[in-house]
Amino acid sequence: AGGEERQPLLRGIFRLGEQSCDVVLSAQRLSWTPIQPERPSGGSSIDLQYKEEHVEMKDVFAVKLKRRRLAGQQKGFSSRPKSLKVFVNPNSHKREAAHIYYDRVAPLFKLADISTDLTVTEYEGQALALLKECDLKSFNGVVCVGGDGTASEVAHGILLRAQIDAGRDSDDILEPAKAQIPLGIIPAGKSLVE
Repeated sequence: AGGEERQPLLRGIFRLGEQSCDVVLSAQRLSWTPIQPERPSGGSSIDLQYKEEHVEMKDVFAVKLKRRRLAGQQKGFSSRPKSLKVFVNPNSHKREAAHIYYDRVAPLFKLADISTDLTVTEYEGQALALLKECDLKSFNGVVCVGGDGTASEVAHGILLRAQIDAGRDSDDILEPAKAQIPLGIIPAGKSLVE
């Protein structure tokens, strides 16, 4: 349990006051160490040692972060999706795909204020059948959580939907329609998780 408590949840370089610091957030503490600038060889023999400082998370009441923008930069991310259609194959890799989605992916979508329409598939071919009938115009993207079979099925469904929307025969491989919606793949298959 001691190793899990010290494992970083977040690590990055942040400016604290007038110094850039290596900041590490774990479940138990927030620590930071000022970053020493590199000196050319033959420089001063004085070696400045910066001491790591920290605060225990149990003592933290609130945190305020300030994000700087460059001149002319828009606030937030203009290309961030607002709505995603998500397919999860619960049978992928020892039934871990659903846990990966609910424990790791869904919280990030919520934090990013991205709404999702979730389908947990119950049988092979379900995602393909749903995508064939689904109106994807209300979504900014499609995401699948599973293995290579799930990714293949969802990609096939998106391409089939593009053919249908373009009024083309689904067997028209000489001039396939371009899918107008991006596909995101969260790997959770046997060979992808290990």
